[in-house]
Amino acid sequence: MGENRVGENKIQNKILEDAKAEAKKILDGANQKADEMHRQSENEVHHIREETTSLAEEAKTHEMKRRLSEARMQSRRALLQEKRNSIDAVFDETKKQLLSLKKADYIHFISNTVKEETKGDSVTIVLAENDIKRFGDSIVKEIMKSIGFKGDIHMEKGTFDGGCIIKKDTYEFNATIDTILSKIKEMLESKLQKLLFE
Repeated sequence: MGENRVGENKIQNKILEDAKAEAKKILDGANQKADEMHRQSENEVHHIREETTSLAEEAKTHEMKRRLSEARMQSRRALLQEKRNSIDAVFDETKKQLLSLKKADYIHFISNTVKEETKGDSVTIVLAENDIKRFGDSIVKEIMKSIGFKGDIHMEKGTFDGGCIIKKDTYEFNATIDTILSKIKEMLESKLQKLLFE
């Protein structure tokens, strides 16, 4: 009976030792697997971090390029607008100068502009109201005298800034300052673009 107890103890010890050994093996394996998983997850985290950084850099570069391109476009638009403003300013100044001509120069300017349009027996000349206020009603006769027109003259007042309109029957010739400058602007457009836009 004592031998049996010794034998049982040996078996129990053996089982316990085997179990401990197996547990150690399992624990070592689990630790190894855990270490491996930890390394893998660290690698993945590092990879994700790198990818995220790379994507962020790419996005930042893309955004910077977009902003730079936008800034260039705005700069170009602003420059073009400035050039257009310069052209408009030149024409505005010319208009101011024409509207402030002295009486003799103004008569000369209108006479030269409408001379070819006043042939015939009767003509209606529409003058700017401001010009009539500045120079008086007699300006119409003075313009026609300067041209050498000897037919019937009718006068009307217009609401435009300066210059005149010649009417004959159903025909009308627009020689207002705005129309004259607009035609000149059209004619000079390509030259002005070459000067300012190239």
